[in-house]
Amino acid sequence: MSLIILYILNFITLISNSIFIENYLHIYQLRDYNFTRYFKFFLKKCIIYYIFCMILLIIQLNFKNFLFLLSSNIIILIISSLYHFSFNSAKTPLKFTNKIIRLYTISIILSILLIPIKYYTTLSNVLLLFLPIIANFLNIYDKIKNHNYIKQASNKIKLSKIKIIAITGSNGKTSVKNILFEFLKNNYKVLATPKSYNTPLGISKFINENNVSDFDFIILEYGARRKGDIKKLCRLYGANYGIITLVAPQHLETFHNIENVYKAKSELSDYLNTDLCVYNLDNLYTYRMYLNKPTQKKGVSIYSHSDIYATNIKIRNFKTYFKLNIKNQSFDVYTNLLGRHNVINILLACALAIKLNVEIDSIINAMKNLKFIPHRLELIKTHINILDDSYNCSLASAKESLFVLNELKNKKMVVTPGIIEGGKNEYLINYKLGQMCNTIDYLIIVGNHNKNAILNGARSVNSKTKIILTSTLNEAKKYFKLLNNDDNLLLLNDLPDDYN
Repeated sequence: MSLIILYILNFITLISNSIFIENYLHIYQLRDYNFTRYFKFFLKKCIIYYIFCMILLIIQLNFKNFLFLLSSNIIILIISSLYHFSFNSAKTPLKFTNKIIRLYTISIILSILLIPIKYYTTLSNVLLLFLPIIANFLNIYDKIKNHNYIKQASNKIKLSKIKIIAITGSNGKTSVKNILFEFLKNNYKVLATPKSYNTPLGISKFINENNVSDFDFIILEYGARRKGDIKKLCRLYGANYGIITLVAPQHLETFHNIENVYKAKSELSDYLNTDLCVYNLDNLYTYRMYLNKPTQKKGVSIYSHSDIYATNIKIRNFKTYFKLNIKNQSFDVYTNLLGRHNVINILLACALAIKLNVEIDSIINAMKNLKFIPHRLELIKTHINILDDSYNCSLASAKESLFVLNELKNKKMVVTPGIIEGGKNEYLINYKLGQMCNTIDYLIIVGNHNKNAILNGARSVNSKTKIILTSTLNEAKKYFKLLNNDDNLLLLNDLPDDYN
């Protein structure tokens, strides 16, 4: 009879776990199925809960009294239910892809197999943390399918005559890609990956869905979270021409230090087929790459003379005006894109377009019609001027966004949860971000992740900035009423779900 009662409790636990496993699969999905980043999240957020479960399990194994086992299982079932239902609702729900469905199915099967264990109720609370990893390890189907899918795309590129333009850097890849596409599209048949596809699987999906043989060029973003990632992409798809935007302290959770970021981004210039690469000379690390590159290189700058450079940059009437200097010629130009960093992005694209024999008049006309890239300092005009820079993810780009904001008239408000994946330097990065906000009227800090760093940075400088603390973006929206017609709001970065 006692065993029957325990098995009934185990069955109830199985039903609840079949619901709770979605939380773990969601975090695993948001962390790009990387088990190190997945574990870091839970061990940082929930370490006390898992220690409690482990201690209780050890006590149960050593103290086998039925009433204690039953009562402790009931207690842990109640606690685990309260804990899992306390998970914050996500801004974006779990995407039930075929892979997630397979991982979910494997996880449930493993859970069912463990039901006969009388300590299952407590054990399962520890096991829930590991189920996505174990399920992914057992998911041979996806491993084989993805390998074949990437290989198919790689062979498709190698058998075609299409030229690969590869863009890498800590920031600006998507912007440069979109700008370059506009510069080239009237002269060539050009493909460009959508959104921010920059991994082997994302790129292969795009290649396999298009007849690349019908095009002259394909523009690809090459992303990296560790050394060797860009080298792998170059070997898979090649790189006839390269653009390196900048190197910044980003993804330091996996890179650990900026020198490793530098080495990873350098892999593009090392593995170029034609040895031709365009560099941002205003960034110390990309300038270092430029100096180390023996042949076929172009440099751009907004601060010094180079192959192509810009001077007299001004923000007027929500447009960016500047003088474009190419060899011995100068052109007064403007673009709808805002900020000095977008001028650099335009120069990088311009340098390669000119190398590919696109006429300068064609480039200047395209420059005037460039459209905002969503969430990358995108101007949204309502009764106030909203600068949506929610995809900003570095201190360097935050600096440029704040430069644009400070060029505008009337009151200014910044809403930010801070900058993530800064590794050991994350506190310092967000401390500096707080200091940089010293010229605005309102600073709204969202959430707790970087709250103390931004707050301490903002308070360390003599400033009249009013600081407001909120838990969520929805709560922050209540304070937008402090702005009047034609005032300015900058949305600076947006934490992904797993940081909320």
